[in-house]
Amino acid sequence: MQTIQGTVVLARPALGDHYHRYSLNGLYEESMVISLLGPENHPEQWTAAVMTRNGIEFVSGSSEIRGKFDWVPNEWTFDDVLHSWINPRDENGEIAGELVPFEEKDIPTPKVGEKYMSWRARAYREVEGLRGHKSTPLLLKKVWKARELTAVAQ
Repeated sequence: MQTIQGTVVLARPALGDHYHRYSLNGLYEESMVISLLGPENHPEQWTAAVMTRNGIEFVSGSSEIRGKFDWVPNEWTFDDVLHSWINPRDENGEIAGELVPFEEKDIPTPKVGEKYMSWRARAYREVEGLRGHKSTPLLLKKVWKARELTAVAQ
């Protein structure tokens, strides 16, 4: 899996491939590739016309993907924590395995008087694979807040 943000060369689609995005009023839109232009010997250079419910729009191979309002292949998902698209395919084009989610019990509890940043660094050192996992920021926040709530309750 790779997170996608910024200028990206999208793989050349086939006719009939599906794309999607979120509209400015938060609705999910789908489209289908109906026309494809570009030289065959340069697969990274292409422009496609996609048919949507509201008409025709255009997508190109060198799109700048900044947010969830940009057209992306249908299998991509948008992560609200990372604020970027996630491509489920690896560099070889095969579907990557789903990352195993961490649980609160996997994260070391903060020590008394320990500051957040030093505790977070210790958690990254002690738990292998925690760094870079898409659910890590929310999980660390949840464990830290739970520590604060238990301190107040005592």
